[in-house]
Amino acid sequence: MLVIVDQDGAVLCDVAGGNRTLPLMRFDVRWPPMDSELTDRVRRELGLTTVVLEPLDFTTVVLLAAGGARPVCADGFAWHGQDAVTGQSLVLDRRVVRSRPPASDWFRPGWFERAESYIDEEIKAAGRVRLGPSRQIKHWSMSAVLRTPTDCGDVYLKAVLPRLAREPDITRYLASLRIAPFATITAMSRDDRWWLAEDFGGVNGWAVSAEKRRACLTQLAMVQKETSGRVNELMDAGCVRLTPASLADGVRLTLARDDIWRAPKLPKNLHRALSGAEADRLEALTPYLVACAERLDEAAIPATIVHRDFHPGNVVVRYGEILLHDWSFATVTNPLFDLASWLLDASEADAASYLDAYFAAWSDTVAPEWMRGAWRLAKPLAAVVEMMKLIELADIVGPDHDFNWLPMTYGWARRLLNAATDPDLTVNGWRK
Repeated sequence: MLVIVDQDGAVLCDVAGGNRTLPLMRFDVRWPPMDSELTDRVRRELGLTTVVLEPLDFTTVVLLAAGGARPVCADGFAWHGQDAVTGQSLVLDRRVVRSRPPASDWFRPGWFERAESYIDEEIKAAGRVRLGPSRQIKHWSMSAVLRTPTDCGDVYLKAVLPRLAREPDITRYLASLRIAPFATITAMSRDDRWWLAEDFGGVNGWAVSAEKRRACLTQLAMVQKETSGRVNELMDAGCVRLTPASLADGVRLTLARDDIWRAPKLPKNLHRALSGAEADRLEALTPYLVACAERLDEAAIPATIVHRDFHPGNVVVRYGEILLHDWSFATVTNPLFDLASWLLDASEADAASYLDAYFAAWSDTVAPEWMRGAWRLAKPLAAVVEMMKLIELADIVGPDHDFNWLPMTYGWARRLLNAATDPDLTVNGWRK
């Protein structure tokens, strides 16, 4: 469902059938794109230049018509006040009456123009020339990413929630260690929490072979080992610390969130909320998980940098090298926690091979069998660490945008329930 608004707040209505309704656009994929792919199609079909302003759920998005004057619309469409579409979309009705500002700056009119101005300033300062308009690559509650073509290659602008704005500092610190390639940060705006980075190109990790993915894990282990004695430096660069004690506290607080675990099954959480029985089982795991945290501390695995969102989408392979990126959630804690999301969609055979590769990469520091034993304790905790991250994001963005995070939270809760029934680690990944 498209909610296309102009600068004065008028809404584009489909009037071809005699009524004033919100336009619908069908896609072959389950979830429509919330980026320039969507605005490209709006321009082709309706003749309107727009930018994505704010997704309201997985299928409803607000688009802002570009330019100061009300644009001419295609035949069969007309501009009307928002009251003309009241009752057609619950999430839109809620947006119209809400009094709180959105948690994400990029959901506010004028943000795109300000970002474009900043990009132009930095491109000019670098002696480069813009070759075309910026495209929206990602636009959701956690971040906004624009790609701008220049005569010296594309540059990316990334804006994130304030709590995640440490990413460029951490990326620059890791690059300074000269142990692996990292994104090249070219400019930072501290006030707006934006930064520019060079396009690093390459093939997305989702598109590479299982053998190459094992190499990605080997590189992660190399980065982690290099940072194992640099806790203070990592924290100075912006990494947060997750100690065994704070992890145990996080377990208690997370599993006590009845507002999450005993929420009703609603469209915004894709009806994936836990059942009452599942919530009971989850809460009952608290003593077990606290004990796992204590025993994992006794395993004496060195604390290192942990990506905390380490999946193939945050890895690229280029020129024969592997580049790990998107360090927004970087934390100093047990390195095993980075295995959680990497194993998320892996088959059981691939998961076993990934663990073997990762433990082998650590073998000059920690014996593989020792690491495997520690993984038996870390695996259920790794699911909690994922849940902690997602719940924090849901709390930050609030009820208007927690739909981005709640379904994933429930998914990790169920993976935890499965892992807790497999203490001997007969299942290497998360599938049964």
